[in-house]
Amino acid sequence: MKFPTSPPLFILLWIGMFFSSFCTAQSFYRDGNLRTNSIFIGVGPSFMYADNGGIFNESNFNWNPAISLGFNKKVHNRIALQVTGGMQFVQSGGRIRDYAMKSWEDAGGAFRFKGQAYFADFMPIFYVIPYDNHMNRGKFNTYFGSGIGVVHVNRKEAFSFDQAAPEFSAQATTPYIPALVGFSYSLDQFSDLSLEIKGLFTFSDELDGNVGYNQFNDHLFQTQIVYKRLLRSSY
Repeated sequence: MKFPTSPPLFILLWIGMFFSSFCTAQSFYRDGNLRTNSIFIGVGPSFMYADNGGIFNESNFNWNPAISLGFNKKVHNRIALQVTGGMQFVQSGGRIRDYAMKSWEDAGGAFRFKGQAYFADFMPIFYVIPYDNHMNRGKFNTYFGSGIGVVHVNRKEAFSFDQAAPEFSAQATTPYIPALVGFSYSLDQFSDLSLEIKGLFTFSDELDGNVGYNQFNDHLFQTQIVYKRLLRSSY
């Protein structure tokens, strides 16, 4: 009896299917373990808690836009390291108050100001729902973080509410402690959309040109919609 010298067709098909599945699994493995880096951009409304920033217990203050860019690296199923930089427009606000004006005049504080706050910070991020890689993460997650940062404010300030009053250039720089909470939704296997609420708690009361009227330092607060995109690994 003579046996065929070449393998049957079904064996060739089986081998082809095996290698196809193997390559697919390897591709999944690479994505699942190596897509740990991401970049993100965020934009949304913000305000500054300041001595001349408004009447905060009456919600009588100005909202201004803020924008941020950053890089995130996941190092554990619950932890990522994140660097963020951005800009927030800042200004004084609230209705004119005679009692406040007298205090500011006696202290030599600015009545009004307007400018930009440039900020950068580093923080670890902690995910409430752990996941090993982006391929098996859930649709929704919650995360929070805190770290250290620095903010620099460039502003124009005036010592009167009269719009014809001279304006003076001023600036201030201070470290801050960021506090962040976010709620994310997975758009697809490589993209997330998040709602973030962030506070920049500074160590200075001089960012607005007015010192000592409120009992707290000047702080910045932001609410942003953030788009995050996972980066393809280079190996």
